[in-house]
Amino acid sequence: MKFNAIEKKETQPERIAHIVKEAIIKGEIKAGESLPTEPELASQFYVSRSVIRDAARILMAWGLIDIRHGKGMYVTEEMNSYFMEAISTILRRGKTSSWEMQEYEQFLLPEVFAKAAGNCSEKERTEIENRGKAYIDFIWTLKDDASLQKELFLDFMEGIFQASNNRVLGLMGRIQGFVREMRTITDDEGREEELITLEEKSVRMMIEAVKSGDSERAREIVSKIFKVGPKIENIMRSVPLGQMIKIPADIFFEEIEF
Repeated sequence: MKFNAIEKKETQPERIAHIVKEAIIKGEIKAGESLPTEPELASQFYVSRSVIRDAARILMAWGLIDIRHGKGMYVTEEMNSYFMEAISTILRRGKTSSWEMQEYEQFLLPEVFAKAAGNCSEKERTEIENRGKAYIDFIWTLKDDASLQKELFLDFMEGIFQASNNRVLGLMGRIQGFVREMRTITDDEGREEELITLEEKSVRMMIEAVKSGDSERAREIVSKIFKVGPKIENIMRSVPLGQMIKIPADIFFEEIEF
């Protein structure tokens, strides 16, 4: 005997949340704008304020609004911390390793650079070059500020994703940047300048890949940059996503080939 699934009935808060979500998606309520107050929404939907509060919690869980105590409810930007944290949490709960992120980059990044090289404007190429040079200038200051270093590197990479002129790739670039951890090279005493020189070389190669205007050439360059050897792979397989990846300098210099 077969039974048909019972259709799920939406609760009042869920129904209201979906109505507001559609208004946000359609642009009827824009990022940064405030929603009507709780009493106003309760009056419009003919429900109690507690129903509106429950609907607001659903919208906040979806990353669509930010509740500011004493000020009201505001529509978030398209890409926001709620969404990023949700993706990061899902991956980490699934016991994702840093190597899986590396594999993802090895598949994705050559194609992103290839598309950027073939599609971006001269203005976008100049912007990417400027961002890359800003990152290079920073690493040569020798400042011990990992947070700022990551911010500048991700700003450079985001420019490349955006230059692909594909909204899905642009979105994936932001997600990747949020989830990805920077690598730390250990036991590098006396080799700091050598490491920075290699880092500068990789960034300049990425700039050149985009500026070439040749998709195949860009794909070839970036495939080499993000390729790692078996020893680094083993290290990354043992590090959960979200934790710092520590690679001994001897192994790093042995296996990096570009």
